[in-house]
Amino acid sequence: MDKKTQNIIETIYNYKMSNLKPDIFSGLSVAALSIPQNMAYALIAGLNPVFGLYTSIISKIISTITGRSSYIIVGPTNLMAMAIASNLSFVDKSQYFQMVILLTFLVGIFQIIAGLFQFGSLVKYVSYPVIVGLTTGAAIIIGVGQLKNILGISLERSYNIFIELFNIFNKISSINIVSLIMGLVTVVIILILKRSKYKIPSYLLGIIITTLITIIFNLDIYINTVGNLNMESFKISMPILDIETVFNISTKALAVAIVGLIQTLAVVKSISSRTDQELDLNKEFISQGIMNMGVSFFNGFASSASFTNTYANYQHGAKTRISQFVSGISILIFILFFDFLIKFVPITALAGLVLIVTYNMVYLKEIKDLINATKADTLIFIITFLATISSPRIEYAVYLGVVLSLILVLKDSTEANVSHMKYDEDSHAKIVATEPEEVRDDEYIILDLVGDFTFSAADSLKYKLEHVSEAGCGYIIRIRNIDNMDITSINELKKFIKKVQDQEREVLISGVNKNKYIILKDLGIIQLVGEDNIFFENDMILSSTVNAVEQAENVNDKNK
Repeated sequence: MDKKTQNIIETIYNYKMSNLKPDIFSGLSVAALSIPQNMAYALIAGLNPVFGLYTSIISKIISTITGRSSYIIVGPTNLMAMAIASNLSFVDKSQYFQMVILLTFLVGIFQIIAGLFQFGSLVKYVSYPVIVGLTTGAAIIIGVGQLKNILGISLERSYNIFIELFNIFNKISSINIVSLIMGLVTVVIILILKRSKYKIPSYLLGIIITTLITIIFNLDIYINTVGNLNMESFKISMPILDIETVFNISTKALAVAIVGLIQTLAVVKSISSRTDQELDLNKEFISQGIMNMGVSFFNGFASSASFTNTYANYQHGAKTRISQFVSGISILIFILFFDFLIKFVPITALAGLVLIVTYNMVYLKEIKDLINATKADTLIFIITFLATISSPRIEYAVYLGVVLSLILVLKDSTEANVSHMKYDEDSHAKIVATEPEEVRDDEYIILDLVGDFTFSAADSLKYKLEHVSEAGCGYIIRIRNIDNMDITSINELKKFIKKVQDQEREVLISGVNKNKYIILKDLGIIQLVGEDNIFFENDMILSSTVNAVEQAENVNDKNK
């Protein structure tokens, strides 16, 4: 039995019935949010809105099986929809749908490869300014792209906002007043419902109200609606794997895959900081890849982890991945029993919903903080933002952002961050910063290692360890704040430990977690210092270092 099957069986076997109620409630809440959003995102991707629902159903069911997080919800997202549309802007309208399916299949393959080859460590080097610049630029492009649907104007597809605005201005006399009014009504209804003190699905109710208005006043003869559902398209089918076509869009699929991984990374980091669940990023990439490949077999489009749905799931008390399964099945039931309602959903209403979502994508405080931050952060944000709104395809902004991030990381990571600390019984924290010359001969020198310790920082680490104070009776190396360690830097650490031990002094290591322990054990550090000299981190900052100092002092007292 493979590990994946065993994981599924264990999840079902160990499932607690007490989790069922919160999982069902969370799943229904996410479904209420997903239904209108996913229809709108399909619109952004250049597809009939109903394909957003198909994609949402399949992606959630597959991710329930392949995923690891109890909280993360997958499905169509605005950024992924934008990436699909901009990368396939060159495709003829008659072939567009098939190209979306093939692109989604290839995105899945690239994401699986990224996970198998442990590329998670590379993707997380994409800096925060890049993510904010990309998201802000995409929000503006998406918002401008929906103006034609709100105004009821027919335009050729264009993913350059300046051309789009110019084309809209030229057709300003062709505005459909009914479409404009209905779009604005949708926006107003959703905003009013959002301000309600009651927890109600504002997006879903907003779309339902405008749909009922459309039905009651026969407005479908004046404005565009979703139209009849084509349930025959919700079936298993193979993407057309033509070698030449695959080759032509492979770079586009890679760009979309990178966007998906960046968004998933951002969601994983954000939700992990609020829960006690740590996720293996590479396994999550593999899960997303399997999900996208599976979605392509059901005529769905590329998806990723969703910020809004994940937080809705978490905030409504989800306990396990069953909540995601409930969400997917709920959307399927909605399609089966409310198809008569879906066909009257106004396109302009979905466009109004998109405008609200894109407005929420722009975090003015974060942008202000970036502008007031370091020059490098400000520059990267501005360049990524400008590249996003001006490039003919979003992939160029993605590639530029990745390159800028890697340059920044390599530049910063050449310097090893090693500082001195000491034990102070009179202080509240017990551990305080100090200067090397202040350490007494009967004290342990605490070396606090912070940041990335990869090959580029190895020479700096070697230099700092060679010139560390030789006062004190031993060393406690604190590694809690190390983000990455590779074999080159660990080998320098091993040399230092051996040098100290040759002087008959002791080395202890604090701030160790499960992942770091595995790395240290595999590379021989644990065997070198001994299991008794390893101290694991916990919820109390510096507590493992305090424990290491106390053990070391007790040993010294006995030896005396």
